[in-house]
Amino acid sequence: MTLSTPRSVIVIGAGPAGLTAAYRLSLQGHRVTVVNQSPALGEHLRREGDPPLAILGCHHATWSLLCSLGVTPLPTTFHDASLEFLLPNGRLARYPTNRLPAPFHQLITIGRFAALTWGERWRLLSWLEQLWEGSLQLAADLEHRTAQDWLESLGHRQSTIQTVWHPLAQWLTGNDLRGLSADAFVTAAKPIFLSGGADNRICVPRQPWHHMYIQPVADRLQQAGATLLLGTRATQFHFEQERITGVRVQDGRILQAEWYITAVAHHQLTPLLPERWLTRYAYFQQIEELTTTPNTVIQVRTAQTVHAPRHIMMGTGPFPWMVCKPSEADKSLVAVLTMPPDRSTIDTQEQVSALLKSLALLQPDSQLTSFRQHEVAHAVLGLQPGTKARRPIQLSPIPNLLLAGAWTDTGWPAILESAIISGERCAEIINGRKPV
Repeated sequence: MTLSTPRSVIVIGAGPAGLTAAYRLSLQGHRVTVVNQSPALGEHLRREGDPPLAILGCHHATWSLLCSLGVTPLPTTFHDASLEFLLPNGRLARYPTNRLPAPFHQLITIGRFAALTWGERWRLLSWLEQLWEGSLQLAADLEHRTAQDWLESLGHRQSTIQTVWHPLAQWLTGNDLRGLSADAFVTAAKPIFLSGGADNRICVPRQPWHHMYIQPVADRLQQAGATLLLGTRATQFHFEQERITGVRVQDGRILQAEWYITAVAHHQLTPLLPERWLTRYAYFQQIEELTTTPNTVIQVRTAQTVHAPRHIMMGTGPFPWMVCKPSEADKSLVAVLTMPPDRSTIDTQEQVSALLKSLALLQPDSQLTSFRQHEVAHAVLGLQPGTKARRPIQLSPIPNLLLAGAWTDTGWPAILESAIISGERCAEIINGRKPV
């Protein structure tokens, strides 16, 4: 639908959420201005050494956006990545894959999943069968109990929780099972264990995200006449009678539009808002209650040649998961690991080397060819019990202010899919369509 009277829209933030909203609105003929503090669009998706973003088959909003940019889910465009679990005895158990529909998919894959004992596989399959048949419903209190407590109530051993479910939760949500709500864990794990085979496909792009996503969006924005104000920081909203009338930027200018979309992190949003809104509206007060935790991201390279990505879950040691992928230049190994703050260590490089050697990803007499470690202050959105109600919907109580970002309420953890869904919903609201 193209509106007869194009509207002016200011999008603050040019991450995935902001770029998605700006792109969709530009296609509909709206006058879009993008204000971004960084001098580069999608800065955190540009470097090969950063965590390679995997797309699951169930990330339908992401696939739809990529397809609209001419990117198709073909083997020439994406690697199929494996999901493996490092067992206490040092052996790797690969999660089986197939393309069968549910429930045959779960019967085959879980039945062959060697990281679980036969008894645990049988109990899990029996539980799933009751869900399929409708004789059992997921507990209504999942949002008010931790994933650890819920898994224990299902009879999972502590060793299995530590080996399988804990690293999986860290990879899918960034949260520890002991603090993660059971509802958030089920939501994140459902595509892998409760859906058809196509939904749990793990795809890693062969090309840089800059080439596949950021640059095509930037090109289309420029073709549509959008204004890109890069290296420009928004400092404060101006308002009259509970409606935004402009946004001040760092050089003192006041930019004006009919609609405003904030696509920044929640801790960057609240400084833009008038104090009276923060105290008057529960919507904004709940945003202030959201929490984040830092993370250490480690990127290493070795001379080892690899041909396909691997996602390796680890229940012990400082690194809960690791992604290995072929370098875009010469197919040498690029490995990305994360380290939560409660597992920090002073000999990180030595531990990474030892881990890669134990997995035959680094020769015993070889060294890492590069090592980079950096801290991310607000890396992970906390998904503790009760957080679901505090994540805001995109439509705020201010009539011309919309919120986009992976941290908003989309039904997903704070991942790429969530960011894109939020941007799509903001565009739908401005286009006059009720968001799904």
